[in-house]
Amino acid sequence: MTSWGMLALMAFAAAAFHALRTNAWRAALVPDPATDVPSQDRVPITLVVPARNAADTLPALLQDLHAQNYPAELLEVLVVDDHSEDNTSGITGSMARTWSSLRVLSMGTAQGKKAAITAGVMAAKGRIVVVTDADARCGPRRIARIADHAAKHPWDLLVLPVLTEGDGLLGRLQQEEQAALLGALVGGVDEGRPVLANGANLAFRREAFLAVGGYTGDVFASGDDVFLLQRMRMAGKDIAVLMDRDALVTVAAARTWSEWAAQRLRWAGKMRGVRDPVGGALAVFGLLLPWGLAALTSAVVLHLRPGQGLLFAWTLLVAAWGLWCIPLVQLTGDVHRFLGTERSHPLRTCWALVAFTLYAPMIALAALFIRPHWKGRPT
Repeated sequence: MTSWGMLALMAFAAAAFHALRTNAWRAALVPDPATDVPSQDRVPITLVVPARNAADTLPALLQDLHAQNYPAELLEVLVVDDHSEDNTSGITGSMARTWSSLRVLSMGTAQGKKAAITAGVMAAKGRIVVVTDADARCGPRRIARIADHAAKHPWDLLVLPVLTEGDGLLGRLQQEEQAALLGALVGGVDEGRPVLANGANLAFRREAFLAVGGYTGDVFASGDDVFLLQRMRMAGKDIAVLMDRDALVTVAAARTWSEWAAQRLRWAGKMRGVRDPVGGALAVFGLLLPWGLAALTSAVVLHLRPGQGLLFAWTLLVAAWGLWCIPLVQLTGDVHRFLGTERSHPLRTCWALVAFTLYAPMIALAALFIRPHWKGRPT
């Protein structure tokens, strides 16, 4: 066997490992049957909404929360105003006059999303805290579904589904990207090495948050979800995931390419919170595998000739590309089907996957040097 054949065989083995792992993620998409929680098992829940300059999006979310199919006396909604420069506080206060479960909190001198969440947790009356972004939307059974899951499973932190909604090329790209990442999120929890979470939809037991120290010592403004996830994991807390349409939260896609780029830079910067070297290495492996396949394929095209093992190398490389791409496309489709959302054509999913492969390593590298601003503040 030539050296090129050996390299092609190694690439095939790496792609096969990736395919086996991705298929294990698909197998982890197991439904958790919904049941009505007996009245005696229902627990007080506090929903914390950190909000900064959210006057345009907050009213729709509050309407969704007001319509929750959960006893009003057991649901508390806290909007924590992070020094907004618009009418966020006024809108919340106006709704609170006719909604006794809604309160608006001011933060004093502290600022930032982590400080806002911490203020909400400290003021919370509920034993379970659900965090959501001020621009999210949800269905009427979201809180009941979380309470149902909490009654059956003794988790400390519950990772919940978030999908992006958007139109056009940019919107569709983000939809497919988020569906694939959601599948990877489920797989990470199933493996016992969770790396990803989304602060737009996250639940935890208040006592567990306090036991791990919340965000104490975190110096970065962004990354509330990933930092808390890693802190819970390192403390040996029980981390679970609930993939259910009733628990789903949707967020609007970035509308411009500049907004999209800034958002990805913020998200990539959050990975500084990962403290699991094995989980981090596996994530890097997944990002760099297609680049390695592309480099090796190009080298084979340039240097191998018929009679030098070209057919053997090509067969292995074609198979490796299939093992990389097909399971990821299937995983993305499974997530859409599992959550009952619109399933994309496999070619569109494949296109989004290739795009993500191209920009993700560059975004990750740029995030080491660039700290974008979000709502007037550095992240």
